[in-house]
Amino acid sequence: MLVRSALPWVRRGSRRDAGRPIGAALRYRAPALLGAALALLLGCSGAAQAPPARAARVVKTPPAQPKAPEGPPLLPAHVIAELEDEDATPYLARRGDEALLLYAAGGRWRTRVLDAGGAPRGEATEAGPAAADVPVAALRATPQGYIAAWIEQSEGSRAVRVLSLDPAGKPVAPASLVAQTAEEITWLDVLPNAAGALVLWEMPRDDRVDVVMTVVAQGKGAASKPTAPASVAREVLGWHAVATERGAAVALVVPPAAQPPRAERKPARKADAEDAAEAGKLGSIALLEIDAAGKVSAPVAVSPEPTAQVDLEIAAVGGRYLLTWTDERDIDSAVYLAAVEQGGKVVVAPRQATPPSGEQALVSLVAPSEGGGRALLAWEDLLGARGGDREGGGAEARGAGRLIHLASVGPDGALSPERAALVFSASGPPDLAADGDGFAAVTLAPATLRADRGGTAAPPVWPTFVRFGPDLSVRAAEPVRAAPFAATDGVPYLVRGLSCHKGACATLASAAAGAGAQAGGAGRAGAAGARAPLALVSLPVRESAWRAPAFREDRDPPPRATAVRALAKGDHIARVAAAELDGGAALAAWVTYFVEGASDGAPRGQDLGATLAVRAASPGGLGKLNVLSQKASSLGGVAIAAAPPPPANPKGKGGAAQGESVLAWVARERGETQVFVTKVDATGAKIAQKKLTTAARKKPGGAPSEASDVAIAYDGAGGFIVAWVDTRDGNAEVYAARIDRALNRTAPDRRITNAPLDAAEVQIAVRGQEAWLVWSDARPAGDGASGGASGASGAGGPSGEASGDVFLARLDAKTLQRIGDEARLHASPEHSRSPVLASLEGGVVVGWVDEPAGESAPGAGAPAGGIARFVRLDNGGAAQGAPVAVAGPDGAAVSSVALACDKVCRGVLASAPGDSVVLNALTLSPGDAAPPSLKPLAWLTGSASQDVSPAFAGRSGASLFFADDSVSGSGRVRWMTIAWP
Repeated sequence: MLVRSALPWVRRGSRRDAGRPIGAALRYRAPALLGAALALLLGCSGAAQAPPARAARVVKTPPAQPKAPEGPPLLPAHVIAELEDEDATPYLARRGDEALLLYAAGGRWRTRVLDAGGAPRGEATEAGPAAADVPVAALRATPQGYIAAWIEQSEGSRAVRVLSLDPAGKPVAPASLVAQTAEEITWLDVLPNAAGALVLWEMPRDDRVDVVMTVVAQGKGAASKPTAPASVAREVLGWHAVATERGAAVALVVPPAAQPPRAERKPARKADAEDAAEAGKLGSIALLEIDAAGKVSAPVAVSPEPTAQVDLEIAAVGGRYLLTWTDERDIDSAVYLAAVEQGGKVVVAPRQATPPSGEQALVSLVAPSEGGGRALLAWEDLLGARGGDREGGGAEARGAGRLIHLASVGPDGALSPERAALVFSASGPPDLAADGDGFAAVTLAPATLRADRGGTAAPPVWPTFVRFGPDLSVRAAEPVRAAPFAATDGVPYLVRGLSCHKGACATLASAAAGAGAQAGGAGRAGAAGARAPLALVSLPVRESAWRAPAFREDRDPPPRATAVRALAKGDHIARVAAAELDGGAALAAWVTYFVEGASDGAPRGQDLGATLAVRAASPGGLGKLNVLSQKASSLGGVAIAAAPPPPANPKGKGGAAQGESVLAWVARERGETQVFVTKVDATGAKIAQKKLTTAARKKPGGAPSEASDVAIAYDGAGGFIVAWVDTRDGNAEVYAARIDRALNRTAPDRRITNAPLDAAEVQIAVRGQEAWLVWSDARPAGDGASGGASGASGAGGPSGEASGDVFLARLDAKTLQRIGDEARLHASPEHSRSPVLASLEGGVVVGWVDEPAGESAPGAGAPAGGIARFVRLDNGGAAQGAPVAVAGPDGAAVSSVALACDKVCRGVLASAPGDSVVLNALTLSPGDAAPPSLKPLAWLTGSASQDVSPAFAGRSGASLFFADDSVSGSGRVRWMTIAWP
């Protein structure tokens, strides 16, 4: 399914390694497809492999396909040549209303002129000998005719040749040998100008490249001999060039200044060494210009920071140069834009092109049509929802492919408010081109008819074209199907070379060898099984029965993620907590994942543990990252609660200007874990800290006791209530304590539970004079706990074994005395875990995850992967109906939930369809008995086994904090803002 091209806007320059989200993050999303892509990059037989970045915009139809839908007509097409090799690359260049085809056959280059409708005008013309091994070639139109250039490989030698052609495709003179070397030459392009063309090629130097050029003058008579090769740039990380009337502009990714000798820079940790290695693959952005005579200007710094990846692209828009690239100056990679006047003046400084959305990757920058207009920026949000049917606000079709985001951009670098998304079910970028004042695309996507709704069979995945208007609305869309490919349901084997002129678009398409042209095709067909027919397929704007694999994204109804930012990167994250502050701000706290005893890196006599950190986030930006401890316990977790400013004293003094927040967490000191509380201000800076517990942890002859699973809530009366799980009395039980603003204990540790088996994951909410606690408890049925939502009958596994259910206890907020009996909220053979609760008018809503316990069969309504359940309780703790079961999309296993309630409850459910995690939004309205619908918010880049620990800040559900891993594998804490209906 993959990727190779002869298009003028193909990306150049060496690429990043597999650890980074290069291009469209192919190596993360579809490694198997990438392997197939690399195999196709070889071009003609035995060619040396070009860098993966160059593999672009050739769409290959998957070989195994479901049955094709019947009925819709085929597209107009002309057979224009026969290819001896089904994977051979033909080249097409438009010149006015005509076009010229260049291809190799029988060891000779051949050209053929095509009219405005794509029909051949006369027979093919021989243009000279063609080497057996031509990995890269280019053909461009010039005012005087055409210029072709290519790389030849033979017996370890590399050569660059250039051929001038007249408007009829006839050689003006034999091809000229421009350069010959034993070194690698991996890419080449032709950049036409008023006097001829500049031919640029690259020569790799380990992880860098040299850019070399020759000048080709083309007058009315015979073409002059190309000039001797000259250097354009040396040892750059990447480059991209655009032709201008005066010559060319070349954008460069320049490596940072030389690093000190290795002996002088020893990384303290392995992670530091990895970061240093990755940083060496980033560079700064520069621009230089070349005139028609080959004079190279001095480079101009466009983005001096060495934070750019090598996927740099440049386009000429409105008399300026637009440059775009993927940048890593912040924690998450993002697409950046800059604008430069001709002559080198930077007029739009580098800036992030789109709102933050987690890790982004540039896909393409498409120059406008002749005469000006706007360019098209294409990018991918690595956390964005994947492709599917959005027509009419419908649910997405899971697994349909990636979503490529599109927006037009003007000379000022500002993106249009209109946004579109294009489904692409492959590993490379789609083929994109300017189409008058709009744009066109050829993508690979599931082919379904508009009338086919809710079909169970998987649709075929075919090359499909989309025509976009200037506002990116979809004007037309159909699979690329034509009569010359009737043997394969009209679907070609390869599609490439999308081009548009005066509102008419077409693409090259070829069949597999042996699937020759069939009856109904136009033009001359070769013998079946001997050659691969090549056709030019027209892509008209017409009524179609096919569903478009694209939609206007800015019309997508909420709930939807409006922005995603990273707060921290580094070690993997064990737990995330958040609290809402005034003015739309929030504090997020987290503790990293650390396996005690797995590292000997601690200084002698010191404990080594997880990192506890906190950071403020607000509409105005992110605050300073505050590391509070590096001795935290991952199992202890972290919880945070915010309090309003304290009241002023009778003399009007003593009131704080801002509220304060308190964190509860667990630290290990001298081998023992204890619960700590830390007070922080609105910026997350530490104000005070105290140890809450002083329990003796070491037990002679037995395992030491542990504290874990902390929770905290503001009590509404100037203090806080802390709850946690403690094994000081043998098995794990729930404990609670009360503290004042000064962190002094105002009520002693109180044991809340007394059961024969372990409790875990306690959560707390304060409602008036009561504190409500929920937790997961492994106690068996019949232990004396009262029934809750569905009573205690049937609890435990099939043999009466305890599997864990969610329990509720109500406490007096001042004394922490229990009010009434504990209640089991739901009895089932599944293992109930990860409870959450949120206050709602008239009661609370509790949610949790049910997953199969051991080898037992799932209970009613519980798929093998586990589900989420939600139940509403009234002010007395009585259930208002049975719990509502919510399964993950397509039965995917649910891993965690977050819940926020105001007038309605809003939730986020994390599930794992396949090998990754998806966050889905849901709404629970009072009285709803049916399961709520789910809408994807983001597909995360971390492993499906990761607990992302989602946590809302505040009752509105507008801010969600969660853990994720980046494409490179490092841990992330992310902040998502959500728009709800």
